[in-house]
Amino acid sequence: MRKIALTSSLWIGLTGAVAGVMIAEFFSCGMFFPPSNAAQQSDSARMRELRQMIEAEIGEPAATEAAQCKLVAFGSKPCGGPTTYLVYSLAKTDESRLKQLVSEFNARQKAYNQEQKILSDCLFVTEPEVELIGGICKIKSDQPRPAP
Repeated sequence: MRKIALTSSLWIGLTGAVAGVMIAEFFSCGMFFPPSNAAQQSDSARMRELRQMIEAEIGEPAATEAAQCKLVAFGSKPCGGPTTYLVYSLAKTDESRLKQLVSEFNARQKAYNQEQKILSDCLFVTEPEVELIGGICKIKSDQPRPAP
């Protein structure tokens, strides 16, 4: 009988230890508490900063001829492809800097979408045509433009 009591004590001790490890794993893996928002906030803050830098780089896309009007694919939909297209002018924008900023934004948004398991409508966003109206590059008005 003493052997059974010892075995029972050992079993209870092991069960408690395993349960403690499982509870620790449960909490540390974010099953109960969501993961630290510090990384998410950092990514979100950087994406907001990049968006502001991109908007500042583009400014008002003024041009003297239609050939100066360009598009850049912006954002990353969870199913693939850009969220929208941004219009810029070669006359006003440092194209290599803009593409660098957009590339970083797109990569961060793609990673965020994957990490957060973001869903999308998966609609393909076609590249619109641009036109020069009153010295400003714009997306042709007969084409719908999705919200960024």
